[in-house]
Amino acid sequence: MFLYQSESEEEEYVPAVMRRPKVANHTIHESFTADTRDHEDHTFCGVMFDIQCKGQEDGAVPVEFMLITCLAVRGDLGPMTVWTTPGSYKKKEHAKEKWECIYEAEHTPSRQNYEPLNLVSPIRLQPGESCGVYVHSQLAGDDALVYDNQRASVTHEDAILKVLPGQAHLSNRPFGRHGMWGFPWRERREFVGRVSYGVNYILWNPVADVHHRFPPAFKEAAWLLLLCARKPESPLYWLHDEVLYYILNMCKYDWFSNQARLCTTSRHERPLRKWPWPH
Repeated sequence: MFLYQSESEEEEYVPAVMRRPKVANHTIHESFTADTRDHEDHTFCGVMFDIQCKGQEDGAVPVEFMLITCLAVRGDLGPMTVWTTPGSYKKKEHAKEKWECIYEAEHTPSRQNYEPLNLVSPIRLQPGESCGVYVHSQLAGDDALVYDNQRASVTHEDAILKVLPGQAHLSNRPFGRHGMWGFPWRERREFVGRVSYGVNYILWNPVADVHHRFPPAFKEAAWLLLLCARKPESPLYWLHDEVLYYILNMCKYDWFSNQARLCTTSRHERPLRKWPWPH
């Protein structure tokens, strides 16, 4: 057994190949921006919707967690706040005590370009988890925030997250119970804007529960390397299994895939139409 020369003989030296990390040791391993559809259907004061971090049952890539760092919206904006609640926004429309305010700032109008709302407290979700998000403006009138009619069961989806439809808020008071025309909520509405997030990936290890979370191409490559290492005529024959494990541990989940690597689709930002629109 190897020992550090400068340390006590009781402290064992463990080679790097035996100390494989289980997750990427960066807070954020890779960052993405997800653009939602933008049909310029409506404007008013706010929108509530759910965001989900996809789990293994949804065919998600192997991530430890995702971290939502910024939302971007457009409209006349004004005094903006962003709120979040665990699970879902549903049945919490007026339960302010169940929400946490994670952003508050004044913004000038931005009708043509998305204005970033950089979250003071990023939203962290693990695979299979979801949260409700509430973006709101206290600006008087009905031009503060652009949103859309619901057109599908999912507003946006990529390999890691889903943005789901929600409802619009017609009151310029956060969680207000009275709108300009009575009841303040409009169902079947969609968030319009961008969601910026980072991910922390799970790293491959020779453990069944971890191995099975990786794509088929990665699993096949892992088996192929280990089988080649059993052949005396292969250069890999001279490497210990622990060395091969260490090499695979440093490979990203999509390195052995022929498919295009994870990316999100950017949509052209069109200028807003003339106000007002139906709500």
